[in-house]
Amino acid sequence: MADSKDPFRQGLSFAVRIGTELVVSTIVGAFLGYLLDTWLGTRPWIMVVGVFLGTAAGFRTVYRLAKSGDRPGDKKEN
Repeated sequence: MADSKDPFRQGLSFAVRIGTELVVSTIVGAFLGYLLDTWLGTRPWIMVVGVFLGTAAGFRTVYRLAKSGDRPGDKKEN
């Protein structure tokens, strides 16, 4: 079995995490916008706003991840 400290696996894990953050936040924004549109009868305008807000939230999260020390290959001091 491969070593869990393999740099390739760590980098791949980080890339999948970033992609998941972007996709999930966009889908959540669209879904909440859809629910509000259905409830208020304003289809599709709130959903469009929800997609943009979800995407912005995803990029914000990715930016915070990239700035944090929680990246593969970073050495943590004890």
